[in-house]
Amino acid sequence: MTQASQDMKFDVSLYACDDGDCLKIEIAGAQNMVLFLSPHQARAFASELIQTVYRAEVKNSLQKKQQSASVSTSSIEQAADRYGVRPHAV
Repeated sequence: MTQASQDMKFDVSLYACDDGDCLKIEIAGAQNMVLFLSPHQARAFASELIQTVYRAEVKNSLQKKQQSASVSTSSIEQAADRYGVRPHAV
């Protein structure tokens, strides 16, 4: 089993089914679960999982950039206050 975190482990293996080999996904943790998927179902599941992870990573990245920009702006404002600099209209 592969350890995903201290509380969760998972294992992916093949098993024989009517259509040939299928996938068995075992998840162990607070609640144990076993998924039996055909190759088509496993491919759809993997694709959806990858797309969802990508969206989460993009969202997290954008939030970090916004926080960084916010910190940068406040740093500039603090420096302007410290040195008595005020923006002038052009």
